[in-house]
Amino acid sequence: MAHVPLEELAKRIEDAKREVEVGARYVHYKDPTKEYVITELAILEAAEEVAVVYQAQYDERVSFIRPLSSFVAIVDVDGTPTPRFTKV
Repeated sequence: MAHVPLEELAKRIEDAKREVEVGARYVHYKDPTKEYVITELAILEAAEEVAVVYQAQYDERVSFIRPLSSFVAIVDVDGTPTPRFTKV
């Protein structure tokens, strides 16, 4: 399988900036008292898809990586469509 050209990967990251904001604070639907900051957008090498790198703003300030599609997904919470993460 051929790899996606770097120019295309860079374009995907630029396009993702329309969906999330690097440097902005977000809360997860499961606990809106805990905030996360998006530190950067990256490419998940194995899947060649855009990922969100975000850091907890509590406790040990652990960083996480999640595919963009999962970060911006709408999840079902007791029958109500709810954004997984919401910008604060």
